[in-house]
Order: sequence, then structure tokens, then C-alpha cells
Amino acid sequence: NGDANYLQEFCSVDLPIFSIHGDHDDPTREGDNLLSPMDLLSVSFLVNYFGRQDTVDKADIAPILLKKGETQVALYGLGSVRDERLNRMWQGKKVRFQKPSEGEWFNMFALHQNRDISNRGSKNCVHETMIPEWMDLIVWGHEKECLIQPRES
Repeated sequence: NGDANYLQEFCSVDLPIFSIHGDHDDPTREGDNLLSPMDLLSVSFLVNYFGRQDTVDKADIAPILLKKGETQVALYGLGSVRDERLNRMWQGKKVRFQKPSEGEWFNMFALHQNRDISNRGSKNCVHETMIPEWMDLIVWGHEKECLIQPRES
């Protein structure tokens, strides 16, 4: 029904996991249907899969809104997309982020893409300047370097 697994009355979830797909488990197309291994984990209520884009020419990224007490987190996600395609979408202004209409939110963005480091070329990565400035925390997947401590960009 689209609700997170911990909201299901028949599930007992102590620590909900929210996950995007990477480049090794990205959705493949069979006719009009997209299917990822993450879909199977999600329908089994083991993870909360988000960040999948069903079209190849635009990305509309809506947040999952999490509230507990006074804390409000807007969790955005973008699973793996071929770097060149995503770069074209960003350059063509076809990547859009939906912001919550009311309140003050901590905005967190999880994405599985190459970062603009190591001279990858202008089209083979996501440049940090492409990501909205109002994002408070960005979690980069796909990067091989393990950086435990957050760092300012």
C-alpha cells in the first residue's frame, strides 16, 4: 500500500532500513515493467525501497517525510542512473526536487552516482553544484573511498 514496513500492523520492525538501488541491482525492463532485486526485498517488507525513477528522460524526486517529536527529516533518494544520461537530465533542467510545503526540515539526499573527483570528466559524474544548496546532508553511494566522518563540500 506504499507505507513503510514499520507502519504495517502485521510487521515487527525495530530498525527500519531505507535503501536506494545501486548499479549492480538497478531495475531492468521486461516489457513495461521494471524490476530490481530491491523490489523483492521491499515487497517482503525487509527494506523500504525508494529513489527509483521509472522514466529515462526526467527525474522527479519527492522526499519521504519522517517526523518524531520536533525532528523533521525529508529523505530524498536517487538510485543509480547512467552518469551521462543523468548529466544530460541535469543540464536540461529535468531533475526536480519536491520540497515539503510546510515546516522546517532537515533535508538528506542519498544517491548512487560518481562524484566530481579524480578527473572523471564533466559528463561522467554528478557535480556538487548540481545538487540544491538547501540539502543539509548528502550520502554518496558508488564511491569506493570509505569516508566515515562527514565533510563539508
